[in-house]
Amino acid sequence: MSVKRFMVAQLRKPSGLFGSLVVSRLMNRANRKIIDSTLELLQVSPQNQVLEIGFGGGAAISLLTKQLSTGVVSGVDISADLVRQAERRFHGEIAEGRVRVQLGDISHLPFADAVFDRVFTINTIYFWSNTLQGFGEIRRVLKNDGLAIVSLRSKETMQNYAVTKYDFRLFLPDEAADLMRQAGFLHVRVEQRHQGKVFNEVLVVGVR
Repeated sequence: MSVKRFMVAQLRKPSGLFGSLVVSRLMNRANRKIIDSTLELLQVSPQNQVLEIGFGGGAAISLLTKQLSTGVVSGVDISADLVRQAERRFHGEIAEGRVRVQLGDISHLPFADAVFDRVFTINTIYFWSNTLQGFGEIRRVLKNDGLAIVSLRSKETMQNYAVTKYDFRLFLPDEAADLMRQAGFLHVRVEQRHQGKVFNEVLVVGVR
């Protein structure tokens, strides 16, 4: 396997010591601004039930634990190694019932219908096997009037990186928004920040 394909595989599903110790930390650092922007728009209330899909290094979960008092933040990730890492990192919060993490995939989220007030995911959409189905799963687990945010980097920026030529599906902002509408979301809007920069932000927001 080439170095580029190895890195793509790790970005898609971090595994082993390299994924747990290196890739997860790189994710936390590179995604910090888009995490902050996403949580700002998420407008979490202290009692909310919140789900992050693809929690990676756990930076967003850590921030959310400070915003939720009686609420719970749940996380699913396709990497068993990152789930185990999160179980160690958040063992206290998990014991208190404030955080829940588990193995899961966007194509079949392991939750009942209408469970969450807020659902978000950051920089995972490129890897979904069926994008429309993924949006549909997000909508399914949201309560009525619940808010969802799918955050990503724009196609114009991502297509300049060598690794995105392998197993990435890139999206223009309007393409991602149209898919959210097709899945049945209402009041869909796109916020773009830091356009033209390496770490630009496309935040696609919709209501159940």
